[in-house]
Parts: sequence; C-alpha cells; structure tokens
Amino acid sequence: MLSFRSSLLVALSSAFLGSTAAFAGLVGVTSYEMNNGNGLTQNGNYDYFDSTYSVPANANTNGSSLVVPSNGTAKEAWLTGGTGKLTDKTIPTQNYSFVPQDYVGWKYQDPTIIFNLEAGKSVSAITLYVASSYAGSLGFGGLVGQPASVDVSVTTPGNTNFTPSYTTTFTDYLGDKYNGTEVVTLTFASPILSSDTFSLTLNRGPLLLDGINYYNNHVVGYGCDSPDPNSCFIDSINDFKNSAYDPDKQPWILLSEVQFTAAVPEPSTWIMMIIGFAGLGFGMYRRNASRVLAVA
Repeated sequence: MLSFRSSLLVALSSAFLGSTAAFAGLVGVTSYEMNNGNGLTQNGNYDYFDSTYSVPANANTNGSSLVVPSNGTAKEAWLTGGTGKLTDKTIPTQNYSFVPQDYVGWKYQDPTIIFNLEAGKSVSAITLYVASSYAGSLGFGGLVGQPASVDVSVTTPGNTNFTPSYTTTFTDYLGDKYNGTEVVTLTFASPILSSDTFSLTLNRGPLLLDGINYYNNHVVGYGCDSPDPNSCFIDSINDFKNSAYDPDKQPWILLSEVQFTAAVPEPSTWIMMIIGFAGLGFGMYRRNASRVLAVA
C-alpha cells in the first residue's frame, strides 16, 4: 500500500511531468505566408528563395522581377498554405556566405511574414535567427545586416487586430559573434493564444561599414576597393544611393528560422494544480486505507 506521502508524490510528479509536456517547448507552425525572397535578379550572389516550401507553386520564383525592389513593389511570388526553410529547425552555425541555402533573403525591403500556429496553446516569446551584422560592421562585403527591429501584429479568429506589448533582445547565437547568426527574441508581456494569427515585419537596420565602402568605391566613384584598377566599376543599376545610402539602410535581410515558445502556467495555476493533485493523492490514500481495512 502506498503511504499518503508516496501517493502525493506520485500525483505531484504526474502533474509536473504532464504540465511540462503540455506547456514547455515550442508551438508548432501549421503554415506561414509571405512573398518569396530575392536573389540573382537583384544582383545577389545566390537565390535566397524558400525553395523547400511545401506548396511548391512559387517556391523557386523570385519575389520581384525588378532589379531594385522596394516595400511598395508588387508581390510576384506569394507563398501560402505551407511551411519551409523558416520552420525546418535548421539554424546556421556558419556565416551565410557558406550556407546561403539555409536562408530566405530580401533586398531593399522590410518583409512581412504571417504565421498560423497549432491551436490550444499560448505563446510567450518568438525567436528569429537571422544573418548578423558583424561582418558588415567590420567592412567585409555582402551588404547583409540583421533587422533593427521586428514589428508584431496579432489577429484574433474574430478578425480583431491588436499590437501586443513585448520586449526585444539581440544576442549572438551560441554566444559566438563569429558564426554569423544573430538571435532576435520577442518576449510578450502576457502570453498570446496560439489560435491567433501572428504577423511579423522585419525592419532593415542602418547601413554598415561594408555598405559605406561600397557607396564610396562603386557609386560615387571616389575610388575602388580592388587592387586592380581594371576591375573597378561604377554601379549604375542598383540605385544604391536612393535605396540604401540615403535612407541609411543595409540592403539585405536574411532570415533562417522562426520559433514560437510555449507559455508555462502562471504561479496561481501551479498552486491550483498542486491543491487539486494533493486532493487526488489524499483520495488515493483514503481508498487504499479502506481496502486494507476491508481485507483485515
């Protein structure tokens, strides 16, 4: 026969394990939608498309046929109804130049992505893994930078829109600034139901040293950053001045992964659960005691 203490311990252990399974970890993404990324058409070194998107209609189509897109540019490769690179749990541990296939990227734009999550849970935080600004801040080429901020808008099933309160933190992935991945964490003041629709907009950060060098050497024609004068060129097709230098914004944003963290119960909820399971444990004790008396 279990003692009352043992019964209570079993009950509380069950409560803890059950609640841990129910509330800890990540909330699954059922689908996300967005305009596909950019690439070679925009003079990138790679097509930063969501090529593994599970609805393949536009998965390998550039989001814009323009060399110089903008926020107002027509969305020519809208992705909807599926998932892809942004939820495949692949987080780069190398600079994007070594693993460009792990990223979706946009040039001269602040991309918006809409997420639909599995129901029945709450979200306490959102984590984005992006290409960091570190290399660009040292003057290395690439013209890629992490977003300066991320805007969040939430839509309820009743089509009510609201902007939640949240804090934003930036950290180097795995504490290593050299791996080229920055972690952007949005922590909500109050958990948000996973049945709501989450819309995230990534806002381009300020122009970095590599962008300033690019402007000076290839746009205004003051010099050339190559030791071979014959390789110098003046960039007359990317509209770098009006799309990057004058607005003081780094050209490219590259995004690899987005994760939604499940909320844990409030302390009051834990207390109520403990009281409830303590009652369950006491009931088990009484039942076992009654059985012993009946046998005796």
